[in-house]
Amino acid sequence: MTDQEAIEWLHGRRRLGEKKDPDAMRRLMALLGDPQDRLAFVHIAGTNGKGSVAAMLASILREAGIRTGLFVSPFVEEFGERITVDGAPLPAGVLGEAAEQARAAAGQLEKEGVYATEFELVTAVGFLCFLQQGCELVCLEAGLGGGRDATNVIRSTKVACLTRIGLDHTELLGGTVEAIAEEKCGILKPGCVAVSYPGQRPGAAAVIARRCKELGVPLRLPEPQDVKLLWETLRENHVDYGGYAVRLRLHGSHQAANCAVAIEAALGLCDQGYDIPDEAILAGLEQASLPARAEVLSLHPPVLLDGAHNPDSAAALAALLKGTKTPPITGVLGMLKGKDAQAVLKALEGCFDQVYTAAPDTPRAVSADLLAAAASEHFPRVEACGSLAQALALAQKRGRGFCVCGSFYLAGEARRLLCGEGKLSGGLDSL
Repeated sequence: MTDQEAIEWLHGRRRLGEKKDPDAMRRLMALLGDPQDRLAFVHIAGTNGKGSVAAMLASILREAGIRTGLFVSPFVEEFGERITVDGAPLPAGVLGEAAEQARAAAGQLEKEGVYATEFELVTAVGFLCFLQQGCELVCLEAGLGGGRDATNVIRSTKVACLTRIGLDHTELLGGTVEAIAEEKCGILKPGCVAVSYPGQRPGAAAVIARRCKELGVPLRLPEPQDVKLLWETLRENHVDYGGYAVRLRLHGSHQAANCAVAIEAALGLCDQGYDIPDEAILAGLEQASLPARAEVLSLHPPVLLDGAHNPDSAAALAALLKGTKTPPITGVLGMLKGKDAQAVLKALEGCFDQVYTAAPDTPRAVSADLLAAAASEHFPRVEACGSLAQALALAQKRGRGFCVCGSFYLAGEARRLLCGEGKLSGGLDSL
């Protein structure tokens, strides 16, 4: 099949299987020859910051001359963002060839009454692509949770990173930080090095420390006092950790802590025998980028995209807007069902003097009217819009700058509308 046919086939799979077999992923990989067993990984789990840490570390490894695969989710604009090698999309035909193998294996499983989900198959395809491309290390972002996640079929985990843990997906992972941390710690394996986020919530930190001790896994834990935000504007973000002073392309004070996790992960890989000089760490951090993570598209007026969809990520966005003394601007908000909308909206209070709501392009979207009703409790002026294009046009017309947030689906659609062929002004003018 072609690469485009592969994407369409993968997206046509159900998100959840009717008969969930906890061993389905292992059975799928066995039919594919277990390509993951011939790869080495840095496995990254957590509630917030997984993608940022993965992008930073992959950039560091590239600068060190290590052929590196990067697996992240969700994509913002194009599926190809999910599976990259050395910072570049896969060569033409590689995705289609891997998906063809995965489709055959999935068909064989279905004859046995087992249905492989979309994420399981995307993960399997990623492993096949990384092996075919000769990756020496793969930075692997977990999808949901940790221990029960499809990505946890891997065996050779060199470093396991646990980013900031909070409350999200509680219906699946548990209703407490401790329960969620227990699930995230499922990525820890004997023989790996663990790295935890500086300033984890006490309950999560206790679970991580206990599980590392039980498994005999060394824990690299950055001290919060060693993580410094030197200064930040919407143009630049200067941070320091342990003498590694860098200018990040990624915005937000929370990125200083994510930077510390990436540095400790690189040092943990050095403990495992990899050669990663300090120069590569600095250069990699400065080059790392990721769309729709407090992404600044314009400075005058300020235009930002952020996939913030839970209370912690919304609080981080609010801290950026307030910390950079960005005046109250327009908010363009859209969210999915099952998220704690009230807590997200509460965290964003004071950031927006006008909010336009729009439904992300997915069946799981909260309607613009329902979100507007909730937002009216937190912001002075709120208006529901019939489409994201309408919301963006109204936000642009106000001329005060705006921030699109609440969902990666919304941020991705907004990026396509705003950036067009790559120029913000052209995209905005076309609305």
